[in-house]
Amino acid sequence: MATSEDRLKNKIIQVMDDCGLEENSPEDSKTKFAEALAKAVIFEIKNMTITATAPNGAVTIVKIE
Repeated sequence: MATSEDRLKNKIIQVMDDCGLEENSPEDSKTKFAEALAKAVIFEIKNMTITATAPNGAVTIVKIE
């Protein structure tokens, strides 16, 4: 699965919407936002596709999707 700007954007919007509903503790909301955002970014990083070549032992990254 390639990375998706739209998928990440939608996850960020969802996290912001969820945190916007927090009524009890702004500190908890901030922590929840940071955790959910970190998970969304890590998900995209783990699902990226890197295309590379290694002509003389050194890796040349051709494309990251």
